[in-house]
Amino acid sequence: MFTFIKRLQELLAQLKKNKGLWFTTLFVVSIIGIFVSMYIIMTMTDRVSEKVYQSMFDSYELKLNAKVENKQEEFKKIATVIQQDELLLSALEVNNTIVTDKLKKSLNEEFLKNGFAGLSVDFVSAANKDKPLRNTLNTVLSSKRTLFGVEVLDNGVFFVYLVPLQKNESVYGVLEIKESVHTFKTQLAREGSQYLFLLDKKMLSSLSLEEKADKYKEVNENYVLKQVEYNTKFASTINEVDFEKIKQLKYALYSNYFRVVKKITDINGVDIGLMVTGENIDASGGFVNIAGDMTNTVTTVALGLVISIILFLF
Repeated sequence: MFTFIKRLQELLAQLKKNKGLWFTTLFVVSIIGIFVSMYIIMTMTDRVSEKVYQSMFDSYELKLNAKVENKQEEFKKIATVIQQDELLLSALEVNNTIVTDKLKKSLNEEFLKNGFAGLSVDFVSAANKDKPLRNTLNTVLSSKRTLFGVEVLDNGVFFVYLVPLQKNESVYGVLEIKESVHTFKTQLAREGSQYLFLLDKKMLSSLSLEEKADKYKEVNENYVLKQVEYNTKFASTINEVDFEKIKQLKYALYSNYFRVVKKITDINGVDIGLMVTGENIDASGGFVNIAGDMTNTVTTVALGLVISIILFLF
């Protein structure tokens, strides 16, 4: 160790004797130090930005999960109130469609009148054999279990809550509460976020011809968008997104938008589409905007410092 220090001192002494070589060495070492420092600063800001984006992804994912859970709680409350209507339950038990249809119409009109256009209820009698029941209704009737999840029906994609109605251990009907998956758009817009739902192409066969007619546009080879529900730039630029890249990074920046994607499976565990949410990168006060400003500021200061040092050396 002492030998190394001695050799270094001797080398410095020789360099100092040769003024030209000494200042050239100082200049080269300084330039190398400046660029190494610059590299460290640049990579540091990139790492900070990445951590901010990852934090935003976690935040958006938690937000979507919370909204889905809240939706189930909302439906549960509505079901609890409806189940107190003895007239309705009695009519459903004997398959009195005149009474049940009247009550259903009244409730759905009230939902519409109060701004809940995507929300509706239906009553299914186990004794009604006019048309075959879909699989999820048969599951509730046979298992006597409540079901909640996303389901692709002939008139669209919905959050569905199915409650078995029973008397003396015998199930005589099902209470169905459903709401369109597109209603999240309004809720998230109030919070300053963007939202859209992409349907897997393989699920188009579950929709009626009336529902499909001129309403859906192709996004890529796997997904379609119900265009009539969205008229935002966030939706119009969705075809630019590389979904394979998003699967790796969990987020993506395209067309001035930060986007997060959540895969959606239905009640039966089948992949049916994607929920896409995010925000405008230029949105004032947004996390992406703050991260970008921070990165630009640090980079600008670093560049200014480097230029100043270089000028000082000359």
